[in-house]
Amino acid sequence: MKRLAWGVGLGLALLALAQPFSLERMQADLRALLAQGPRVAGTPAAAAAAEYLAEELRRAGYSVEFQSFTYSRTRDLGTGLWVEGEALPAVGVAGSPAGRVEGPLVVVPGAGLAADFAGLDLRGAIAVARRGGIPGLEKARLAAERGARAIVLLTEEPSGTRFTFGGQSPIPGVTLGRREGEGLLGQAGARAVLEVRIASEEVRGRNVVAWRSPSAPRVLVGAHYDSVPGSPGANDNASGVVAVLELARTLASSPLSEAVWFVFFDGEEDGLWGSRRFVEDHPEVVRGLRAMLNLDMVGVDVNGSLGIGGSPELRVLADCGAVQAVCGGAPGGGSDHVPFAQAGVPVLFFFRGLDPNYHRPTDTTADPRLLAQTAQVVQGVLERLLPLRP
Repeated sequence: MKRLAWGVGLGLALLALAQPFSLERMQADLRALLAQGPRVAGTPAAAAAAEYLAEELRRAGYSVEFQSFTYSRTRDLGTGLWVEGEALPAVGVAGSPAGRVEGPLVVVPGAGLAADFAGLDLRGAIAVARRGGIPGLEKARLAAERGARAIVLLTEEPSGTRFTFGGQSPIPGVTLGRREGEGLLGQAGARAVLEVRIASEEVRGRNVVAWRSPSAPRVLVGAHYDSVPGSPGANDNASGVVAVLELARTLASSPLSEAVWFVFFDGEEDGLWGSRRFVEDHPEVVRGLRAMLNLDMVGVDVNGSLGIGGSPELRVLADCGAVQAVCGGAPGGGSDHVPFAQAGVPVLFFFRGLDPNYHRPTDTTADPRLLAQTAQVVQGVLERLLPLRP
């Protein structure tokens, strides 16, 4: 696993600039969150994590409210994929209907974008498409429109990594990692059997919302605190949570805190449920926002830079040089800023890339120095953005 190279001069400069941020306190926060085990939405571990965040925020001087919501989640009971009789380690995608499908494999060319589906005859087939480019749910709908009975999404991540459609797919869908899945691209026409075995359950999630002023905020800073089954979720996304929590502590005595709400979202891993419900339930707050800043997976230096994506008018406010940070681009979707962007709010997404432990039991570490650096960049954006208010 790659880490950011910290020279002596760079380390001293960062520590001087990030003086308000306590590396020891952030390390303690990480330990407290990981001690709960996988923070799957609706479980006692997630509830304990929410209580911990609320207590720390109250201790810092914030008013805190839990926003409760419910949604339906599917649980995999043993999905299977067999190609010419060979079993492959496929995993059902959350939001997939249950069912057993038999048919020939048809490979969607290219990256599996909308144009790649054009002209394909998928009647009675099991479509095979690469994941990415456009949402998996859109790929499933495009495949269904052309007659496919099911879809296999090939991922860059290892087999067994869990994904969600973020909605209800019209056809059964599974994922398969690159090592096992690349072979399917050369097996067009092979007979396959796909069986998705799932059960539905109702989940009760809770967002943790903190503010210093009862007035409507001009900026919302957030991160999701839930993780996937089997994963302690250190980088995904205790890293973002701890950075936001420490930023809230640092700003508690600053006038900036009067214009900012800090929100810790639940249910992100099941389809952005917490952020979607916040947008739905707080329309007046959302209409008044100048920006939503979202931190997700910022504790492992995967790409050698801090990725910042989102609205161009906000990206120019990120002065990475002030903290000796190397900054690059970040993908536009897949996390809790998306519902806000869809509601017309300018957004920034802070992201360091998918590390090898993504959604795995080995996601156990995040670097507090990287969290401090990320929080410092976010603070700089707030300092540049909020003086623009009338």
